[in-house]
Amino acid sequence: MREFPASPIAALVDETPRYDLAESYGSDLSVAELLGPDGSALLGSIKLGYRTSLGDPDMRALVAGRTGVSPDQVLVTAGAAAALFLVALLFGDGGGEVVVGRPCFPPVLDVLRGVGARVVTVTSGFDDGYRLDGERLRASLSPRTRLVMLASPQNPSGIALTPAEVGAALDAMSAACPGAVLLIDETYREARYGDDRAAPSFAGMSPRILTCASLSKAYGAAGLRAGWLTVPDPGLREQLRLAKFNSSVCCGAVDEFLAGRLLARADQILAERAVVLARARAIVEDWAAARAGALRWLRPDAGALGCVQLGPAADPGRFHARLAELGTAVAPGPWFGDSDRVFRLGLAYEPPARLAEGLAGITAALES
Repeated sequence: MREFPASPIAALVDETPRYDLAESYGSDLSVAELLGPDGSALLGSIKLGYRTSLGDPDMRALVAGRTGVSPDQVLVTAGAAAALFLVALLFGDGGGEVVVGRPCFPPVLDVLRGVGARVVTVTSGFDDGYRLDGERLRASLSPRTRLVMLASPQNPSGIALTPAEVGAALDAMSAACPGAVLLIDETYREARYGDDRAAPSFAGMSPRILTCASLSKAYGAAGLRAGWLTVPDPGLREQLRLAKFNSSVCCGAVDEFLAGRLLARADQILAERAVVLARARAIVEDWAAARAGALRWLRPDAGALGCVQLGPAADPGRFHARLAELGTAVAPGPWFGDSDRVFRLGLAYEPPARLAEGLAGITAALES
């Protein structure tokens, strides 16, 4: 029987620290916020039969409008995690290779290895600003490459790819593996700050680009298992639809209904959350600036997350042990294949006062 590795990030959903600065999204959205006073009647009207395998047409149209593609290119999935699983299932078998930009969402590698894929990683790190190294990417490609998986913005850093970097990646793929496709995970793309505009989706930039995203990170609806893939090639989209149908048939009726309601109010919800994210990022930025030398903070492009690097005087083992004693959770760099001197800091899951208290705990752990 094939074994699936344990994932340390399971602690993010299975444990409750005193101060949760490990989570990578803002505060949880509620059903009441989505449906208002008529919520009970609206929920009561939902028919709990099978949905379509492609996904609710209205939801697909709303996603298409936000990504710049046609609705027939959208496949609804049970979160971005399910989208990544379907793609891994389709491309991870046989003798081909999958190239993955790392650090990344840890279950990506677990799923690929679980389905028996041959994985090649292209690494970046704090010291190079988590930028995609074009030379390393080119060196990782070969005629065996079937799929390249990147994220923009990246988890754990919140650093986004530029159109030039994506264009260079496509050029390198055309030379080394012309039949391969590029999947870009855009789950954090719309988690912007203040009056900033969200970066345009890479969906539609090339017929070789697939994108995935969900309502978990930017929208604060992680418990609503709703996400999507954009797939320009009709044949590939049909294969992914069949993979979804044969693994789960369809998504949940309640999930798709609530997802549609959320997406219909997306601009309002995202604008409200952008104010919170901007304030949280400013709090962290000021805190980090006051501790220059003891640590370094990498300012994220989007998302309720960012990376911190401990200074040379810090002992990572003692630091994390002290943090645990204080009940303050962060996401250690090794979870993402990075150094133990780096950790991901969640900006906005906790409200501002508790964020400041959690940061004070990090300061105390550093000083100890």
